[in-house]
Amino acid sequence: MVDHPLLNVLANWPGRVSTQLAFEARGFSVHKAWQNRMIEFCGEHQVDLLNRYWDEVALETMRCAGKVRSEMRYFGIEPKYRSAFLDELFAARDFLEPPFQAPPLIRCLFEHLKKTWFDAEFGNSEAAFIGMQKKQESERLEIQTAGWTGKKRDVLPFIDKFCSAHAFKRRRNLWHKNLSCGLVFEVSTDLGGSPYCTQMPLMFRIFHADDPEFAFELGGNEPFDQLVYGSRLYGGGGEASKFVLGVRANIELFDVIAESFGASQ
Repeated sequence: MVDHPLLNVLANWPGRVSTQLAFEARGFSVHKAWQNRMIEFCGEHQVDLLNRYWDEVALETMRCAGKVRSEMRYFGIEPKYRSAFLDELFAARDFLEPPFQAPPLIRCLFEHLKKTWFDAEFGNSEAAFIGMQKKQESERLEIQTAGWTGKKRDVLPFIDKFCSAHAFKRRRNLWHKNLSCGLVFEVSTDLGGSPYCTQMPLMFRIFHADDPEFAFELGGNEPFDQLVYGSRLYGGGGEASKFVLGVRANIELFDVIAESFGASQ
């Protein structure tokens, strides 16, 4: 097995709970509202099971540099960490229905997913809940949208503003933060395809300065959901204030993850 220095450092990640708390300390709470909604749907008696599930998925994802599909027990590399708890859930799972090929390993989360897909009234109610949470957070954080057009190229000033606020250094359309542990946190943009923001046009990479080709790459509308459950709700779509909120939230969470590994250089 190739010994990538990135994996050795990622093994020191303190986990979902402390990362999530640091993110919330910056004023973000949509993910937490969604976690509480799942707990309400599943029942309070399931709270420990749910939290352990979210914790273990996060640990596998981080310690395998994202090269894992926990719900499928697929590992793209020899894992530095494999959760025996998730192995047990997968082996015991007795629910698997089309079209869901890789559903959550907790039955009540799967039932919620199915209900959202097949019950239009329920799905609309959940979407309305998410929309209200994002609207309230946008107002509370005083999200500014001047200059927003919905085109990908016009996201760049927002990315620069939010990255610069946390000492990311810009080089063209890349923003870097170097840590004393050797990790490099990089933000970039995906400007290909449609010129409009049909999804969040952000790309994130974590790599080690001594081995830059091997990286933990995150992108799309839910880059961090396996690390902090519910953070996918900051994905793209909707009105300008919610999209800009998503850009800021994802960059803030990326910076929180960077801080969890120690000081920058």
